[in-house]
Amino acid sequence: MVAEVDWAGLVSGRTDDFDRLQAVAVLEPGRASWGSPFQALGSDGSDYFVKTLEGCSRDWARGALVAEYVVSQVGALIGAPVCPSSLIRIPEELCGYEVAKGLILKPGIGHASRTIRHADEQRDILNRRRRDDNRSRHVGLYALYDWCYGDDAQWLHDLNDDYAVYSHDHGLYFPPNTGTISPDILRMAKDEPNELPDLRNGLSPESVSSVADALEKIEREALVNILCGVPASWPAADEELATLGWFLEYRATAVAARVRDLIRRER
Repeated sequence: MVAEVDWAGLVSGRTDDFDRLQAVAVLEPGRASWGSPFQALGSDGSDYFVKTLEGCSRDWARGALVAEYVVSQVGALIGAPVCPSSLIRIPEELCGYEVAKGLILKPGIGHASRTIRHADEQRDILNRRRRDDNRSRHVGLYALYDWCYGDDAQWLHDLNDDYAVYSHDHGLYFPPNTGTISPDILRMAKDEPNELPDLRNGLSPESVSSVADALEKIEREALVNILCGVPASWPAADEELATLGWFLEYRATAVAARVRDLIRRER
């Protein structure tokens, strides 16, 4: 059993030194919304949808950037199909752009999700299971949604890749599902299943095994490294992030069991 006290002091030394990816141009403004994402060109030559602290529409929901970053990073640990993403530095040179109505860009660190140029967004059930390798990819999505206590599920299907599915826009993951990191609510929800209600028929048994194995083998050090990577300027205390890390480590085994049960509960 993983105890919260095991995480005491593990999240520390956070900085704002990230500079591996920078925004070099605003390609297209967004609209004022929950996260007000806008499109930008990254220093690696790729296009990204970018969210920044000032883009969050409610000050109390600015923990949504933490959720965006952490969910995409832990998703990669279990092989879940999340859109490739990264922190991104907004340089002084871009300061002053109006990237949404009333939203003026400021220098700092945001979160960037790589653009899928020709995508179909779905907010309903996971469909197109027979396209691409979605019978495997859907397993990772079931696992990630349960593990990170997801909400407002959103899927992108890549029209240039036989409708391969990706999960994106994770700002409302983690309880209380408001873009807030709340240690008290994380503690209350630690044992609660949070499964997608979608049909389970046609999933890949091999992927069920591999995703469950990955959850059971989650290493604390990997989670610590992710949480220590949350920028110091983002509004989350080290202690809150440590509770989030404990929440993820604690839930992993039970979620793995529910993933293995997906095949037995086909309907």
